[in-house]
Amino acid sequence: MVKKLRYVIFGAIFAIMSGFVSHTTLAGSAWSVEGEYFEGCTCNPGCPCLFGTEPTHNKTCKIAGVFHIHKGNYGQHSLDGQTVIGITDFTATPDRNWVVFYINDKTASAVQKNALLDIFQNHVFSFAKVPQERITVRYLPIHVESSEWHKKAEVPGRLLLDIELIRGAGDVNKPTQIVNKNFSIWAKEFDLTLDMGKAVTHRFQEDKYEWNYDGRSGFATKFQFAGD
Repeated sequence: MVKKLRYVIFGAIFAIMSGFVSHTTLAGSAWSVEGEYFEGCTCNPGCPCLFGTEPTHNKTCKIAGVFHIHKGNYGQHSLDGQTVIGITDFTATPDRNWVVFYINDKTASAVQKNALLDIFQNHVFSFAKVPQERITVRYLPIHVESSEWHKKAEVPGRLLLDIELIRGAGDVNKPTQIVNKNFSIWAKEFDLTLDMGKAVTHRFQEDKYEWNYDGRSGFATKFQFAGD
């Protein structure tokens, strides 16, 4: 009995120490993520925020941003194929701002979930300076579709973002684009060229936050973030 109890205690201590070492190693890891980004927002199509001017609706710019990672790592842990959605108000002051994160529960392991949350909460969205009590994190199934002219993300019962890119009149085989954008947030991390679109559907509901921005602005581009 004593011998058995000794093994149980040793096993518990080993498990705790292993978890501590794993967390410590993860927290200090270098990381990088790159892939495709698309977004729907409050503004009418052609979002003036991208030109450094005021949003079209009540000087407010709320966004649902989808980060689909093509290639990524956090230390030795791969983040390839993972998706994170960040939803916030770009124009809110820090004392009033909030963030909702969705991380794909179907594809991410526990280690990957911790890594993704660290990257996006503490680095990618750190500009918002949102207090912990106004950050919502949900691990839920995320469905993403991406083709040349169509971008879609769905979190059942919470978010549906369906963007159609706008065909240019000069060359109908290319989308209307903003080249060499003027946008302070993620200025270096986003590609200089944005493919402009229109959100056929953009609906969101999470606790007290809710909107319907069908028919408003959307765009798609590439992203690359890295840190130590």
